[in-house]
Amino acid sequence: MAMKAQLFKEIVIFVREYKGLSFYCLEELCGLYPSVNKDTLASILSYEYQTRLRFVHFKNQQARIRYWEAYTKGLKSKNKTGIIINIAKKEGISPCLIAKLIMLEYLKRSNKVGTEENMVQTVTKYLRNTSLIPDYKLAYEVFLCTVFDNLYSPVADVIRSSTGQQYEIQLHNEVTKLGLAFRDEEYLRKCGYDKTPDIKLEVSIAIDGFIVNWIESKALFGSEKVHKDYTESQYLSYWNRFGPGLVIYWFGYIETIIDPNNKNFMVCDHLPTDIIQIRNDK
Repeated sequence: MAMKAQLFKEIVIFVREYKGLSFYCLEELCGLYPSVNKDTLASILSYEYQTRLRFVHFKNQQARIRYWEAYTKGLKSKNKTGIIINIAKKEGISPCLIAKLIMLEYLKRSNKVGTEENMVQTVTKYLRNTSLIPDYKLAYEVFLCTVFDNLYSPVADVIRSSTGQQYEIQLHNEVTKLGLAFRDEEYLRKCGYDKTPDIKLEVSIAIDGFIVNWIESKALFGSEKVHKDYTESQYLSYWNRFGPGLVIYWFGYIETIIDPNNKNFMVCDHLPTDIIQIRNDK
């Protein structure tokens, strides 16, 4: 069922006005909106934080020295743990992003790595395995960031990737159970297609009178901006090549993206089972 625009607006306003870590923001959202699926809330939260980080990223690069100074100052204070976490709370930015910038400044000042490109590669390695960081205090601080950053830590990246794969597998299984013949994304790419849906049906189906030739799985919430971006970058390409299709936002979607006059693709939050296979038998 589509989410009402007013409810979506309330959730977005809460996220944008929240002061603190996304880790705790999600907990509060779950308490405020118990009727909304946690994955749905997490998806909305993630997108809003991504937008915020894109907006402030350049400023944060310039503020690298300031974050480093705040970190070194924190080491001298009585509260000697969770320093980077506290900086992230104050700035309203991802702890892991702050940690990356501080590690870059650490490497620059210690002359441990040469070029900026090498430093970035080293920081990525450090973030994935904090035990590799030579400075044990910094290593512990960065480790805390990976624990309390539920959006941009290496663990969060793995979970996000595996969740997407999980729902693609679920889609494959459901399509198979329905007895539908299809080709997957891997097969289509071998055939030379650069942009491909997750499922290309060999035999078209009809859902509520709408013809479907392909199915795309999205393990996220379909807001207006998300839907617009994917429509321009993916869905219209699929329509041009394969005709009309079906987009599944597994974590729901806002009601305003539904256009009854859209003949390119339909939107659902699940794979409908009440379908009709359209055969061209002669």
